[in-house]
Amino acid sequence: MPGPCERLRLPSVGSSEPSGSSLQKEQHKVVVMGAARVGKSSIIAQFLYDKYLEKYRETVEEFHHAEYSLPDGASLTLDILDTSGAFSFPAMRALSIKKANAFILVFAIDDARSWEEVANLRQQILEAREPRVPIVVVGNKVDLDEALENQGQARPIKREITETTARLDWECGYIECSAKGNEGIIDVFKELLNVSKVRYNLSPAVRRRRQSLPNYVGGGGSSSAAAKAKHMLKRNSCAVA
Repeated sequence: MPGPCERLRLPSVGSSEPSGSSLQKEQHKVVVMGAARVGKSSIIAQFLYDKYLEKYRETVEEFHHAEYSLPDGASLTLDILDTSGAFSFPAMRALSIKKANAFILVFAIDDARSWEEVANLRQQILEAREPRVPIVVVGNKVDLDEALENQGQARPIKREITETTARLDWECGYIECSAKGNEGIIDVFKELLNVSKVRYNLSPAVRRRRQSLPNYVGGGGSSSAAAKAKHMLKRNSCAVA
């Protein structure tokens, strides 16, 4: 039985169709990048599957495909590419940068080197893309703020610095979130729409027909099934009220 889900869903990440046209079919690719272990996969899993990934598993490249039915009868296909945080795949990274419609660059608020990697990635994107594409910088793991404070420690880089740099110097969107606590995850994608200058309506009243969670996200199943799912993932359609 489908039931209400307290989640906000996005109808678009940009469209070449006139805003007034009906029965649009839109497809958009968002690439999520950042250093290893900053929580890129967990942010995606929380957004698409309401799932937190407890165990770390190195990502090479994983493709997530979500289909949405909009109130006016239009359809949206959202492709989210989760990329490797390692430096071993430069060709794959270059191809991802070339084909994306928008980027989410993730760093961990307790790791200064991951912030430096975001700066490097942004520079690579600017060098490869003309005109500029929408970018949102995301500081993950804000759930660690209290732990750091209790230990008498401060963030390696203060939020005032990272947010000011992203918003004013880089002219990017900026959001902080916790994939572990499922805090601010929807705001990441709302911010992506904002910097894309896309008009949208978001509603918390979402009814799911079904939800499919692939084995490799949940951690179960055979390794062969998980490997196949990595490239064939398709989430069941949702109706957005």
